[in-house]
Amino acid sequence: MSLPAPTADSRPILITEIEQFGGAERSVLALARWLHAHTLPCHVVTYSDRCNLAHYATHPLPVVVLNASGARKRIAALRRYFKSRPANSPPPLVSGYQPALHSTLAGLRGFHTLMHDTPSLFGDAATRSLKGRLRIAVSNRILAHGLGSGGNTIVTSQFLRDDCRRDFHIETHIARMGGLTASAPESIFRLRPIQPGSPLRLLSVCRIEANKRIDWVLRSLAELERKALCLASPTAWRLDLAGSGPLIAPLTALAAQLGLAERVYFHGFVSDGDLQHLYDRANLFLMPARQGYGIPAIEALQRGIPVLLHRDSGVSDILLDTPWATVFTGGPDRMTAALASAIDGLLNGRHLGVPQPHLPTEDEWAAQVARLCDWIE
Repeated sequence: MSLPAPTADSRPILITEIEQFGGAERSVLALARWLHAHTLPCHVVTYSDRCNLAHYATHPLPVVVLNASGARKRIAALRRYFKSRPANSPPPLVSGYQPALHSTLAGLRGFHTLMHDTPSLFGDAATRSLKGRLRIAVSNRILAHGLGSGGNTIVTSQFLRDDCRRDFHIETHIARMGGLTASAPESIFRLRPIQPGSPLRLLSVCRIEANKRIDWVLRSLAELERKALCLASPTAWRLDLAGSGPLIAPLTALAAQLGLAERVYFHGFVSDGDLQHLYDRANLFLMPARQGYGIPAIEALQRGIPVLLHRDSGVSDILLDTPWATVFTGGPDRMTAALASAIDGLLNGRHLGVPQPHLPTEDEWAAQVARLCDWIE
């Protein structure tokens, strides 16, 4: 069913390319849902929509597809689209580094930005060539003009705030992204004490790529098996990994090489129902990733599952002083001890009886973003 064209008062949210339903797309839908609930119209603008974003929305969501290919044509299409909007229309909110860069090049000023990832988190950061580093430096200088043109830049963590200061020389606003909606956590939270002899279920939910550090998890589990610290009989265990990605095959091979093939399960992409089943059975959530935030850790905690995470995940900002989370620093050599500590704390019920820290919800985050965009008082 086709939807009417966006009205003059509709709030544009720009995602340059919608390749798959990931964290950025989910945050946009959370914001759109909140706006719809408060009778504030919005629409999504994109060059291409390969996952049918509106299909994931819980309400009618107009998606304007510009159908342009190539950087020059896309930026020109973006310029034409926003020039066609009435002069008194709300300024756009752009979702990510590339949308902000293209908006700057298209001549937009005063736009707001959700900065999900900065260049230090791009997949090739560690091996980037001199030419690649120069390209990023030029892009950062261009982008700084757009980000400093009057709109607000919104990040989820101190990590991203520090990067924005260094890369773009701007100040940002931190809005902590939530996991579940405001009403959901109370209905699904439950304590999960481990009974003697019960199997230990470990869970990770992420895209299977290098920055998620699943190899760290596998090597640490193998080391604990060898040392018989926490995982040897009589404590049976298994690791479930939910998510697609380019490293499933090599990591499956690594698990076999480490002797973990019968305990480690790569599920690939899973449906919402299957994911809920995995969460329901999990005792400990593992997230050693380097990333701007890390919503799955929030969702695990809201379900009553303790988490292990690296300080390089931005969400660790709010989880440093609670027995519900084991936060570690350093490289892979530090993970084994952290994992052993997390499992020991779980087996001994270290977190039981201790209130969780305040965990933001999607609705809280969306309301804060709407205020920062001057969409509400």
